Amino acid sequence: MNRKILVNILKNENGVALLITLSIIAILLTISLELNRRVKIRTIAAQTGKTDYCLMEMAESGINVAKAALVKDANQNHIDSVQEEWSDTEVLDKIIHSLAFDEGDIKLKINDEMGKLQINALINNYPGHEVNQDQKQICETLLSFFISKDKSEDKRDPRQITNCLIDWLDDKDGDMITGISGAESSYYESLKTPYRCANREFFDLNELFFVKGISNNLLSKTENIDSLFFDQKDLKKELQLDDLFTVFGAEKNKNSKNKHYQFSGKININTAPIKVIAAILPFDKQDLAESISEYRLMKPDEESGYANDLSVKNWYAGIAGLTQKETEQIAKTVTYSSDIFSIESHALLKGRSLVLKSFVKRQKDKNGKWFCKTLRQQID
Repeated sequence: MNRKILVNILKNENGVALLITLSIIAILLTISLELNRRVKIRTIAAQTGKTDYCLMEMAESGINVAKAALVKDANQNHIDSVQEEWSDTEVLDKIIHSLAFDEGDIKLKINDEMGKLQINALINNYPGHEVNQDQKQICETLLSFFISKDKSEDKRDPRQITNCLIDWLDDKDGDMITGISGAESSYYESLKTPYRCANREFFDLNELFFVKGISNNLLSKTENIDSLFFDQKDLKKELQLDDLFTVFGAEKNKNSKNKHYQFSGKININTAPIKVIAAILPFDKQDLAESISEYRLMKPDEESGYANDLSVKNWYAGIAGLTQKETEQIAKTVTYSSDIFSIESHALLKGRSLVLKSFVKRQKDKNGKWFCKTLRQQID
């Protein structure tokens, strides 16, 4: 504003009043715009909070549907397999859609934790340090599928990694029962960020990354690894530790007078992934793991039921051409039923999503009725 004009306005009372009025209007306009901005932010936040609340409720509903499916299955038969409704994502989708949500959708997936390798079964009893040699061999074999035999390309050793896992689990810190290839607190305390060896079982699979030799790319497919156990699904999805391993399966040791517990290590052959099946087969018959897996889902045609009965003892032996001795050896490490499952409930609403993961144990109450007890629940 021109200075002379401003002076004239100030000499005139009406001019002063006009200037004050304009200033007040400017201040009020600024305040109004700021309030409007804050109201919009709060409205959006409230809407987002409402959506997130609905997502959680939807995901919880999915978990309850999955629990009901598992209870229904327990009342119908005594085995657990890939042939059953709880294992079929298409069947689960139909159940979800029957709930008729006004908005959004839920995707459900149930995995059998007992179809995986129980990493804690490497030690026979807890607390303790006696190694389960059968589980040690299975673990080494499974890891070998992801590690090249060409040491000029890959210096990792499945036996060394397994020994490091054992040293992490056993209760004798500083007294390596695995020899020089293991790792105790003396190794971990020498790292840039030092920590001690746990000397106990794993409570969460993420703890494995503290163990020497375990890395994020442990289960990655590389060009120098035999493609025998990598199917098309593997090429589309990077395998994670929880696809093949589990920390669950603890049970009281009935033969111990002390408060000892153990992990049986028994793998459900009816639900195990191809690579886990291959890991329990004799070396020269590992390539038949895929045939065993396909046998479980075989149907005469699309409309017929499954062709093969998976409740028959040692049903896999003939497919793999196992000798009696081999069958007896594998029978010690397999089972046909399960009691611990992981449920993934993926809720989608208004462009937002939430994945709720629940680990449940299926058991009977005091009246003999089946129910699913939640062991752990987390948002992924």
